[in-house]
Amino acid sequence: MGDPELRNTSDNNVGDGKEVSRPPARPDGQEGQAGIASAGALARLATANAARRQRRVWSRRVTTWEHHTPDGLEKVSKAVLAAADPRPGDQVVDLGCGTGQLSLPLAGRGACVLAVDVSPAMIARLEVNARDRSLAGVEGIALPVENLSLPAQSFDLVVTSYALHHLRDSDKNRVVSAAYRWLRPGGTLIVADMMFGRGATSQDRAIIKSKVKVLARKGIGGWWRIAKNGYRYLVRVQERPVSIAAWEAMFAAAGFTAITASSIVAEAGLVVGRRPMDEPPASMRD
Repeated sequence: MGDPELRNTSDNNVGDGKEVSRPPARPDGQEGQAGIASAGALARLATANAARRQRRVWSRRVTTWEHHTPDGLEKVSKAVLAAADPRPGDQVVDLGCGTGQLSLPLAGRGACVLAVDVSPAMIARLEVNARDRSLAGVEGIALPVENLSLPAQSFDLVVTSYALHHLRDSDKNRVVSAAYRWLRPGGTLIVADMMFGRGATSQDRAIIKSKVKVLARKGIGGWWRIAKNGYRYLVRVQERPVSIAAWEAMFAAAGFTAITASSIVAEAGLVVGRRPMDEPPASMRD
C-alpha cells in the first residue's frame, strides 16, 4: 500500500487460465488452514503456464503522487478491515498484499489468507512477519495479480489496497470480474485505492490541486515529483487511477450488488460489493 510494487506484462489475461475444480463450500463455515493451502497450490498450478508465457516482464518500486502519512495509511487499512469484518475460517485473497498490512490483521482475526504480490521480497517479508506473530493462516504467492487464476466459488472475501491503480483499465475490469468468479455467493470484494479521474469533476480537480500543493511545499524535489507523476498520470503510464464512479460501474458490470462507495483520506477511496446470495451453485449452471 502507499508505495506498491509494479509489474506490467505484455500478456494481460487475468483469470484466463484454466480454473481448477474444488470441493464444495464447507457446510459449517470452517474450512481452516488446509483449505487455504489447497487454494494456494491450485493457484500456482493454474497460473504456471501463464507466467511462463510472459514475453516482457519488469518490476519497479513506484511512488504515488503523494505519500500517505502513517496516520493516513492506518486509516485506509482500518477502513478495509472494518468493511471486511471476517469470521474465523473465512477464506480470503489479498491482492497486492505488500508486507501484510491487511493479510496479517485478517489472519489475526481467524481468516485463512492467500496473500498475492508481484514482489518475491514482499512475500518473503510477509511470511517472516506472519511467523513472528505466530500466524499460521497466511500463505504467500509471488505473482502479478494480472496472471492470478483461482477456483470458482472458493473464497469468502477478496481485498486489495493501493495496488490496482497501476493496472490498465481493461485489467482492472478483468480483476473485478475474476474476483466475482472466485467468490462464493454472498462473498465480498473490497477495493481501497487512489480514486480520482482526469479532472472532469470538481472532486477530481480538488484532489489533484491538493496533491500539487503538498508536493510544491517540498521545494525542488517536490516539483520534480509533480512533473514526473503528472506525466505518468496524463499519459497513463504506471499511474492509472480512476474515479470512485468508475469503480462502481466495474463492480455493477461484473454482477456485484449492494455496492457502497466512500472517501477515506486524501485521494483514497473505498468500494465494496457483494456477490448475490440467490445464485445457483456453479455445478448447476451451464
